[in-house]
Amino acid sequence: MTVQQQTELEGLELSDRSKDQYQQGGQDKPQLPQTDYGYDEEAVATGRYRHYPQGPLGLAKRGMDVLVEHGVEERGIEPRPEEDRDTLTFWSYLPQTTLWAAFNFNILSFSEGVIGPALFGLNFKASAACIILFTLASGIPVAYCATNGPKTGMRQMVQARYGLGYFPAMIFGLINCATMIGFMSLTAILAGQCLSLASNSTMSYNVGIVIAALIALILSFVGLRALHIVSLTTFPIMIVVFIALTGLSGSKLHLAVAEAAYEATGVTASGVLGYGASLIGFTITYSALASDFTTSLPAHTPRLPLFFCVYFGLTIPIITITLLGAACQLASYSIESWASASEIGVPNLIFAISGSGGGARFVMVLFCLSVVANTAPTIYSAGLSGQVAIPFLVKVPRYFLALIVTAIYLPIAIAGAHSFYVALENFSAVLSYWTALYIPPTLIEPMVFRNPVSRKTYPVEIWNKIGKLPIGLASIISAICGIPIIAAGMSQSWWVGWIARRIASGSGDVAFELGAVVVTIVYLPVRYLERKYTGR
Repeated sequence: MTVQQQTELEGLELSDRSKDQYQQGGQDKPQLPQTDYGYDEEAVATGRYRHYPQGPLGLAKRGMDVLVEHGVEERGIEPRPEEDRDTLTFWSYLPQTTLWAAFNFNILSFSEGVIGPALFGLNFKASAACIILFTLASGIPVAYCATNGPKTGMRQMVQARYGLGYFPAMIFGLINCATMIGFMSLTAILAGQCLSLASNSTMSYNVGIVIAALIALILSFVGLRALHIVSLTTFPIMIVVFIALTGLSGSKLHLAVAEAAYEATGVTASGVLGYGASLIGFTITYSALASDFTTSLPAHTPRLPLFFCVYFGLTIPIITITLLGAACQLASYSIESWASASEIGVPNLIFAISGSGGGARFVMVLFCLSVVANTAPTIYSAGLSGQVAIPFLVKVPRYFLALIVTAIYLPIAIAGAHSFYVALENFSAVLSYWTALYIPPTLIEPMVFRNPVSRKTYPVEIWNKIGKLPIGLASIISAICGIPIIAAGMSQSWWVGWIARRIASGSGDVAFELGAVVVTIVYLPVRYLERKYTGR
């Protein structure tokens, strides 16, 4: 090859095959036409060859490749092949525990504890019983769903297609997106309030919300590895912070069972059932994103150790922090400064407990970071559910979806910044209703119809094939039967069903319990018939 030919070759952007043909052809082969592309020798050598057109599009593609090359996760809901997963070691389980612990070792869990006495009028014994029992029960589906991630290599809402059907999964994916956007709005409000208090009220709620949202966006933009690093960092810090908060309030927590607390609260069927619905919605909705964070583990990952890592990482923080929140709210009925702070908001209550000085302001900054540890992985999963709900978004890189999700929930958080209590009560209670339609098929399919769970019983090659996935008759029929029962068992300020009205005080919320039972009873036989006659 002459020097002139070599110079021409370096000015072309060719595929590896085309380049070889050009080199082998010598003078006998016609010269290839001149193009406007450049040839990236380093990219070819490392197997990351890309074609970059000139102009803004080429610049954008080059920028996206640079992001991926520097560690930004690009993969969306496409199943993860075995060769792209991590090696299983003893330490592989630690991030799974700390991720879920960081998810819930924060001020939102504290707020969930506060609403037991504040909104449902329950005393400490009743609040504690609800918190422990409903949280322990609600954590089981979440941990089980997480263990199916390594077995299938698929994200949670993609797995749902194999039981719900392609199109019903789109609907549930959209509902799941709405759920997570609502949760992120609530957490952003709390973060904004914390930063406002940390600045001695020189910073508005809105500015604090925006700052917290931007930090969470950056972390979710990078991907799962960044989320694990953040959880490993924030989890131990928040343990220290909550221990310190418990120490500061410890001398006054006995007031949670004082006379003033008992006069302000009590035990009612409607209160227990209503708070139970709120706690179920607070915990069990994680089952719709559980395996999003476990697909990086190899398929031979033992189910039991992973189950307990996720289960205890999820339930222990929720139980401990919500119990502390309930106790502090009950004690506030005997402490005027705490009571006045609690009426403003949960961050104000914590600020008052911490002493309202410089140390308290530092504590509020740490609480804001704890909120970010919850929001960042939620943004990550919301983007994945969005790809299931709107399939053409699969063509959009995962990290860009983080921008879209943030652009949606941020205005909602700003709009609802001054009505947090009401928003949390209404939102967390309603969450449990749709999960009554989602959870039974999600558990029955892998445990009954596709057991044992593997890439054979969940064939990866049909993950996006409408004609080979279930039609969805079982999920549709069970939902049609379950929705009227859920409506009859609901007890909200805007709707009380006829079953709820028949409970002792006339407003007992049993919608989730009854709805889940009906959906289970209907789904089992109908799904059996669907598989028998359609072969899907």
